[in-house]
Amino acid sequence: MENSALHSQGSLSSISTLNQQLDPFNNAGSTSSSSEFVNRGLLLWNQTRQQWVGNKKTQNRKQVREPTISWNASYESLLGNNKPFARPVPLAEMVDFLVDVWEQEGLYD
Repeated sequence: MENSALHSQGSLSSISTLNQQLDPFNNAGSTSSSSEFVNRGLLLWNQTRQQWVGNKKTQNRKQVREPTISWNASYESLLGNNKPFARPVPLAEMVDFLVDVWEQEGLYD
């Protein structure tokens, strides 16, 4: 039981250290007498999210890409086997393809 308590205490101290690093109102780790609430979990989440998604400002321009699915592709040629596609097919493109096929077959009214 004591070992578990020590492990928990160690985790809490590492979280506390991390929170001090993330707190923009905390000057170099010193304790602040300010009673303003700082959501340290939100700060950590935003920092982690920024690492995941990267800097989107430089990626805002959409690149025009050639369609992955050929204009004359058939349902059988695309989905009639288990071979993977040469490159990922964007969801919107696959949905458009399936709706077109279903409309031609009278399945989508």
